[in-house]
Amino acid sequence: MPEWKQEILKRMAGLKLEPAREAEIAEELAQHLEDRYQELVAGGATEDDARRLALEELDQEPSKAASSAAGSGRSGNVPIAAAREIGGKDAATTVDDSGCSGDVPIAAAQKTGGEDAAAVAPPFRACPERSEGAACAGLKPGATTANELARGLRRVERQAPQEPVIPGGGGSGEGGSGGRSNFFFSGLWQDLRYGLRMLCKNPGFTAVAVLTLGLGIGVNTAIFSVVDLILLRPLPVEVPEQVTFLTSQQKGGARSNNFSYPDLEDIRTQASSVFSDVAGVQPYGMEGLSFEGKSQSMWTSYVTGNFFGMMGVRPTLGRFFLPTEGQVAGADPVLVLGYSYWKTRFGGDATVVGKTVQVDGHPVTVIGVAPQGFRGISTMLDTQGYLPLGMQVLDNQTPNDFMSHRDQKGVLVIARMKPAVGLSALQSALAVVARRMENEYPKEDRWAALRAAPLGPFGPFTDTTDPMPFVAAVFLSLAALVLVLAGVNVANTLLVRATVRQREMAIRAAMGAGRARLIRQLLTESVMLGLLGCAAGTVLGLGASHALSSIPLNSAIPIVFEFPFDGRVFSYALAAGIFAALLVGTVPALRASRSDLREILHAAARTATGSGQRLRKTLVVLQVAGSLLLLIVAGLFMRSLKEVQKSDLGFDPNRVLNFSMDVHQAGYREPQARAFLRDLLARVRALPGIQSASLAATVPMGYYSEGTTLQIEGFQPRPGQDDLDAGYNTVSPGYFQTMRIPLLQGRGFQDSDNQDAPRVAVINQVMAERFWHGENPLGRRFALANDPDHPVEVIGVVKNSRTGSLNGPFGPYFYLALGQKYMVPVTLQVRAASAPQTTTAQIQGIIRSLEPAMPVFDVMSMSQALDTMNGLMLYRVGGGLAACFGVLGLTLALVGVYGVVSYSAAQRTHEIGIRMALGAERRDILRLVVGQGFELTFVGVALGVGGALALTRFLSSLLYGITPTDPLTFVAVSLLLTAAVLLASYIPARRATQVDPMTALRYE
Repeated sequence: MPEWKQEILKRMAGLKLEPAREAEIAEELAQHLEDRYQELVAGGATEDDARRLALEELDQEPSKAASSAAGSGRSGNVPIAAAREIGGKDAATTVDDSGCSGDVPIAAAQKTGGEDAAAVAPPFRACPERSEGAACAGLKPGATTANELARGLRRVERQAPQEPVIPGGGGSGEGGSGGRSNFFFSGLWQDLRYGLRMLCKNPGFTAVAVLTLGLGIGVNTAIFSVVDLILLRPLPVEVPEQVTFLTSQQKGGARSNNFSYPDLEDIRTQASSVFSDVAGVQPYGMEGLSFEGKSQSMWTSYVTGNFFGMMGVRPTLGRFFLPTEGQVAGADPVLVLGYSYWKTRFGGDATVVGKTVQVDGHPVTVIGVAPQGFRGISTMLDTQGYLPLGMQVLDNQTPNDFMSHRDQKGVLVIARMKPAVGLSALQSALAVVARRMENEYPKEDRWAALRAAPLGPFGPFTDTTDPMPFVAAVFLSLAALVLVLAGVNVANTLLVRATVRQREMAIRAAMGAGRARLIRQLLTESVMLGLLGCAAGTVLGLGASHALSSIPLNSAIPIVFEFPFDGRVFSYALAAGIFAALLVGTVPALRASRSDLREILHAAARTATGSGQRLRKTLVVLQVAGSLLLLIVAGLFMRSLKEVQKSDLGFDPNRVLNFSMDVHQAGYREPQARAFLRDLLARVRALPGIQSASLAATVPMGYYSEGTTLQIEGFQPRPGQDDLDAGYNTVSPGYFQTMRIPLLQGRGFQDSDNQDAPRVAVINQVMAERFWHGENPLGRRFALANDPDHPVEVIGVVKNSRTGSLNGPFGPYFYLALGQKYMVPVTLQVRAASAPQTTTAQIQGIIRSLEPAMPVFDVMSMSQALDTMNGLMLYRVGGGLAACFGVLGLTLALVGVYGVVSYSAAQRTHEIGIRMALGAERRDILRLVVGQGFELTFVGVALGVGGALALTRFLSSLLYGITPTDPLTFVAVSLLLTAAVLLASYIPARRATQVDPMTALRYE
């Protein structure tokens, strides 16, 4: 070979090229002459003749050789031998769209065939047959001297590179958008065009991949929209991160967010260095609004005059409260309507501003309408009306002097931090305020500390055991697992396509495309799939969100259960789409870009590398394991729902109908209200078919609950027992008969238990056991901490029953006589002998006859009333979502196993033909193919069970009646998944048994 280089260097001596360039050209031409020499020797020529003929070719076609050598400045020009083996339409398509400027062998272009060949051939001119494999590059053949070779090389070397044209781009050069950026954007534009053609070329694959990714992204988007509303969405106020609410840490360790109005004023004065403004709110009261003869309940908040200004919101109509309004009890009868309530109750009538309405029978002037989207101190509860704080005495239960008494705790303190104040400075200032107020008011303000917390979507929530963040994390994790499984499914399909496209990638690499360039092309296609999946997922997520928002809440409380697709949710969907694109495209792109030209071109078309098969099988195993985890979680939630539905509630909700009302909304004072309720009970009990009727301040699993701290005569707490809290309800005689709560000791309430009689109480079993363990509780006395002057005597013990939630242990609970502790609103509960709905119209007619202006709300059966967020709703929603996740996971697992087994069976067609020709029966082939699916399933199930055992133990707080490792769920779900996956394997296995052995033997 050195003699070739010497001859070539002698002929290029006059060019005066750079040494590196000269050596590169000499190396390329020498290799060309050596290949020609070896070809002639193999054809029977002597060594001398072969050498002579090779040199004659260099003399006769120097321009061709020069062009071939000059183009070799790019690494990887297609060798002659490779060019002879390139065929098919894809080769020409690949060359045309490679984005590379390497020379294309004319022989390869001539053999590609089809319509795409024209796209490659025109720039080149065919040369004599002896020069097969070299591009002419437009140079004149036939030169016979070394000078001609030098002129041909000089012409090629001096050609200026043609920069690609960028659609919409400027010219090249420093002043334009040329340079490296031009090449990058030009290549990106080519990648996009080519990727779009590849996706359109395989519409079936594209549709399945987009739908699969769309399902995963849609599920994630829908769940995120719920989590965003409940936990993440900021309040629609000015600089929401500066808005906080205060809590007090009591000496005994309890936390509270209730303050008195004097506390509010002191905090505003003493914390002015860290707070720019401080406001007070008494939230979530229910009042009755009457206008033009129609009465309707209104969910209200009482606020200080500076509340809206501190929040930084402006009215849609009219004005907000003045800073001086609301400072005097009973003064300033004005009302600001919430935007949604104004739209629904008044039809968006702008003339309502300035008109007088009746609120609980008192005339009040409407002065303004709050802005759209502003719901008060929470995004989850829509405040329908705002009243000045001093107007709270309208409810006839708040003392007239509540604004001057420090022991009247019921005001939330909302404060806005100054912009430059940090968290440490804020807490230090509040600690000083807490010590100062404790020293001044040791009886009323026994504070260990004052703390500020961000005012989030759920409002001023101080319960550290709030399960919502954990529930949100669980379902977001399950949704993310669905997306990962969907991505793995598509990635497996792309791996198969990467095997098919190895020849294409090898040709592109041989033409000069680097590995990074190939990876970019394949990732561009994956990103396009991800974006299409994002679009599909957005549509599916929007539908799922609408379905979730349509769930009936069974409450008159204006809970906001709407999940709008705004920029936050769409950004999340887009991020999920890009994540899915990278997930599904990275591994196939890395594998396809490693293609070796000689290995691919000489390999049989049906051959699949062992590593590729192992990777696809590994992905399927992980897919089966993830799907099993989803199915197990779904099974646990569904089993939990069944357990809670058949659990012993301690009462019988069947054939009980509820009617809730607040007699104060009709303007009744306490004496009138007592008379109204007494007459109502008497008339309802007289209706035919009514077994019993009673009144209660709260209903089980409702949105209202009452609790207090007890003072128990003669009770000595056991060591470590410092919790004297208990829940309670105020009920009328007949309540235990209506709810069918068994009376275990003593008696229930009677009509004689009125205001003039000694105060009495009925307690549950837990309270009797905890405070009078081993003793008879009847005749014992205790008092409420907020009413220590009126102790009550225990007259009866009833069975434990569910009151606040369906989960957890029973707690201490007691009942007071409604005749002795007057409370509103109340719920009329009626037990009928038959379906209670038949008596609804009759009972509502009785209420209207007694008081036409009485608002009645939450009219529903007791079974419906149990289906609330505190009751069955979360279990139903959780079980339904988990079931959807499980079905999606199962479907993805079936598709994944089916795809791998089907592809593997197709790759082994030749082997199957040999086996059948040698005498293998169909059941042997069936066992062979199904065995592969069973192997994948077995390993996946084993991994899935192990993962589920490790992860489901964190779900114990969300389950009811079963353990997180419930054996029945694990075994049943594992068998279900195994059977389904084996069925998916059976279909391609049966198809494989129907292959004709002779056809299989010829399969290539």
